[in-house]
Amino acid sequence: MPIILFVLLLLSISPIAVAKEDSNEVKLNRISQFLSNSPQQSESLINELLDDWQTLEREERAKLMMYQSVLHTYNGEYEAAIVLLKKSESLKPDEVTQILIYQYLATNYIALKQYPKVLDLMTANLERIENVLDIEIKIGAYIRLSNLSLELYAYEEQREFALKAMELSQNNYAQEYCIAMLLSAYADLSEAKYSRAKKGLLASRIFADSNQMPLISLMSQKGLASVAINTEDYQSAKKLLEPVLKGYQEFNFQTEINHVNALLSQTYFGLGDYVQAELFATKTMKLNDEPNHIQNKSIASKVLSQLYRDSNQFKLAYEYLGLHQQYENQLLDDTKAKANAYQLAKFKHQEQAREIALLNQERQLMETQKELDQSAQANNVMIVTMLVGSIFFLSLFLFSSHRQKLRYRKLALIDRLTGVYNRGAGQDFAENEFVQTCLREAHFSVVLFDLDHFKKINDSFGHATGDWALKHVISVVKPLIRDGDIFTRMGGEEFALFLPYSNEEAAIEIAERCQKAIAAIETKYSGHQFSLSASFGVSSNMVDDLSLDPILKRADIALYVSKNAGRNQVTRYSKELEEQGQSQNETIQLGLS
Repeated sequence: MPIILFVLLLLSISPIAVAKEDSNEVKLNRISQFLSNSPQQSESLINELLDDWQTLEREERAKLMMYQSVLHTYNGEYEAAIVLLKKSESLKPDEVTQILIYQYLATNYIALKQYPKVLDLMTANLERIENVLDIEIKIGAYIRLSNLSLELYAYEEQREFALKAMELSQNNYAQEYCIAMLLSAYADLSEAKYSRAKKGLLASRIFADSNQMPLISLMSQKGLASVAINTEDYQSAKKLLEPVLKGYQEFNFQTEINHVNALLSQTYFGLGDYVQAELFATKTMKLNDEPNHIQNKSIASKVLSQLYRDSNQFKLAYEYLGLHQQYENQLLDDTKAKANAYQLAKFKHQEQAREIALLNQERQLMETQKELDQSAQANNVMIVTMLVGSIFFLSLFLFSSHRQKLRYRKLALIDRLTGVYNRGAGQDFAENEFVQTCLREAHFSVVLFDLDHFKKINDSFGHATGDWALKHVISVVKPLIRDGDIFTRMGGEEFALFLPYSNEEAAIEIAERCQKAIAAIETKYSGHQFSLSASFGVSSNMVDDLSLDPILKRADIALYVSKNAGRNQVTRYSKELEEQGQSQNETIQLGLS
């Protein structure tokens, strides 16, 4: 979200009129210029004009409220910004100002994750833009469509719009050209194409610095830091992020400051500076649970969980691990909402196009029928041919639409690397199976397993070897489970087997077979020699279980015991294990105090 918010704001605060001699108009143009490099000065000018509200014309009042909304957006006050923009729109300003109002509204609705409203606004905005000859506004429209596609993970469309913007803006519109470069680089970053992303981000930073665009330069540098974090080059990430934080603080850009704080907690933890890591992570966790804070809090809670685990504060580690999983679930739900909104908008567009095509076909058929009524019998062959062709075309279109829907559905359910269910889909299916199992008063078991020392494999041999290991683990485990069992990738190197109608003994037997199969994988075919093993935790449903959550929690406790007991083993959950873990945590707490 920060890249989307930044670009839409930056594009929206370009001057929209040439300054006149009138002092109010001069101040308005200065405000639009200061918003991109000195928000404090723009706030001072806004307050001056608010004091002179009675002297402002209708168009000037609309622009002033627009600029005032930007300051609210910078501070994360999105609802307040929307109220001001709707008041500005109610004044019925000129066409160009109305286009900018729609762009501001899209910015704030994206921040609030109200994606259907964003898509409706963008459609309405494009209809207005078609009647505008100003090439700068057209470039801005392509950039905003590129941003929206990036936010909705539609990277192919995102690149298409970015390239159009670059083509139109090259040599004439430096700011827009640089933003399009930045968008392309962030798409590569999102797809984990780190080498290409780094090249693009360096180019956009150099271009921004040479053309005095400080905010774009900061965003490019933050992207470079993200590349460094993802490639575990934490020293470079620190050198990049510290000046970025200082730069955003000068702009008082709180949304970006929050994101950089979360990235710094991750960076300092990677460097082993646990004091600084805890400081930045704790600062991030103090944010409220508004939608735009969830990603940052997910990063911070994971850092705190790992930090407390490494310092043997297992109770705190487990609490923050639970928070991390909660935030990850919220992000997953948000991803589903984006996908649904995008698919719905695309489907509506296709349906409208299909209806128009059908209406045109019907009109043509009626006209042709009138002519054929006056023709001889030979012309009837032409009618039959046209009808058959129309039916074939419609059948082909419906078949194509159906395949496209199935493809999107599969993408939403399946983990792309391993081919098993992703966490959201797997848990949804497992929850449904659990309900059916409970109605029949049958057994339901869960097996959680985590690959041992997987980070060392990535660190020593590279992520490609890590991906090879994950795929081969899937290939040896799949034959050992039934068709009705649900195989799920919970995240990273952690997996779950949901086993309906299986008691605890059967689940332990499956876990032990899986353990042996994983340990027997011959790794030399990856090009490197290393050992693979996994730790397992097993739990089954109890009488008072109303959902999967308590079973998962018990299996997770058993998995932790397997890890702490030396790894590469299967542990069955028992009440004694949980009481023993709590007792150890209390002993550790007493010793620390």
